[in-house]
Amino acid sequence: MSFLDQLLKQTVHRLLKISTLRFAVLFLIAAVVVSVMIVLTIDFLWDGHYNAELEFAGVLTPFLDGLFLVVFITAMFKEIREEIKRREMAEEQLRELNDELDAKVKERTQQLLEAQNELVRKESLAVLGKIADNVGHELRNPLGVMNNAVYFLQTVLPDADESIKEYLDIIHDEIASADHILSDLLDAVRTKPPRPENVEIGELLTEILQASPTPESVTVQLDIPEPCPSLLVDPLQIQQVFRNLITNAMEAMPEGGTLEIRAVENKPDGSVTISMHDSGSGITQEILPKLFQPLFTTKIRRIGLGLAVVKKLTEANGGSVTVQSTSGKGSTFFVTLPGNVQGGA
Repeated sequence: MSFLDQLLKQTVHRLLKISTLRFAVLFLIAAVVVSVMIVLTIDFLWDGHYNAELEFAGVLTPFLDGLFLVVFITAMFKEIREEIKRREMAEEQLRELNDELDAKVKERTQQLLEAQNELVRKESLAVLGKIADNVGHELRNPLGVMNNAVYFLQTVLPDADESIKEYLDIIHDEIASADHILSDLLDAVRTKPPRPENVEIGELLTEILQASPTPESVTVQLDIPEPCPSLLVDPLQIQQVFRNLITNAMEAMPEGGTLEIRAVENKPDGSVTISMHDSGSGITQEILPKLFQPLFTTKIRRIGLGLAVVKKLTEANGGSVTVQSTSGKGSTFFVTLPGNVQGGA
């Protein structure tokens, strides 16, 4: 029975694929041929002679019966085909609805994650704001005193042995590191309103690179097209943004590499996107959503405020900052800032 069922299913599938006219012709031909063969066989076996009237009746009767069956089966096949089309359309609509639902779920999930990250960032900034003023000023005073004392000792002890000079240098570096942390802390929670000016992006980046110590093992490639529209931003704040990003890029390549800095004008709104790509070890996908959160860091002896400052200062100047990274293939930070359309080239 299983073989017959399979054969019947295959036959039905093949019949559904052929046109109605071809099915009718094939069915009538088959019915007439079979009827003729049966009538000829019976007539010959009956009396050994062929009867023309009987042959005609044997052809006409199955032809009429077959015509009736063709009309019936054709209508049935038509309804089956329409039902199959309706089911296929329903399945396609269901797939489209499922895809649309999946896309909406992913979009809402991403929005919730972004909202959650933003809430965490604001809460962290609020906590920092409560302690930044008091702690920052209280610590800067003794740090300034210690820095002056180190400078005085280095001045009055020019002939000191190398060990003393080494320890004085260590103290000086640690004071500078502590002062840098305090600056990041104050900048993260107490951003002044920007004072926009016409800023040439090429000149700004060149000044920052000249002032930033670049390891010998790191190559910097600066690609600023000419002409490129100038920026309408606070120069001091944007200097700090790029300085932090360049410092992070250098630290991401301890064994050396290439830092590629490019600027691209966005024609629709006149803004400019500056990308910074390092060839370092990259950032894992688990860490990427947390990068701009205050107090989040993967580095030793850091409190995780550098990128928080980058985001806050960029947004204060009407821009945005994003990052793309693949573990083992480096990272790219994109900073988009408003361009001075009227003043640009």
